[in-house]
Amino acid sequence: MLVPAIGGAQSASQSAACQSNQRHLVTATSLYRADHEANPPAVTYVQQDGLTSMIAWDDKTVLWQYVDGEHDAMVCPKHIITTSSATGFNYNTSFIGDEDYLFTDMVQGVAPSGCAHPASCALFGDCNKNKYMRSPLSDETYDPYTDPYTRCAGRQSFRHRGATNVAWLDGHVGPVTKKFAGCDDESDSGFLSSDNSAYDPRTIQLP
Repeated sequence: MLVPAIGGAQSASQSAACQSNQRHLVTATSLYRADHEANPPAVTYVQQDGLTSMIAWDDKTVLWQYVDGEHDAMVCPKHIITTSSATGFNYNTSFIGDEDYLFTDMVQGVAPSGCAHPASCALFGDCNKNKYMRSPLSDETYDPYTDPYTRCAGRQSFRHRGATNVAWLDGHVGPVTKKFAGCDDESDSGFLSSDNSAYDPRTIQLP
């Protein structure tokens, strides 16, 4: 009888730690935005000594300079796949991080002044396989089922007893259990909405 209780307590503790780390990322984003009057970029390219290097949003020179803690400590306890994300979190690069200069099918990031509905717009989350969170873009211009790299890898992982933790643009963090599938039949991953509504801060959602 004690085994399920202990397992449940451990899962709750892991989810709480994951949410706490996401709150740190939200604070870091707010501080970055205050300094630069822009959202953190998904990726930037730096020229040095004739060489081009890529710096992602989770580099210590971008967001981690605002995080009160070491990068190694900012890891979701349930994170397993470390090849694309060292921490287990992904960042909304479809509409917040401005990733459109990397792939032609990406949309241009929304400026802070254009974020009209932050309470229902995902900012960070538990990543599936990639540190870049991407919306389905399931409209006439894009089919999420045709490109498993850019879309499917950017889904959320529902690894906390069937829930995924999400940090929203207005700063609140919490679990989400409703999963929108697509791409394949992985039971522990999916999108936060069937369209762009959970990712685009310009979209108005009614209860």
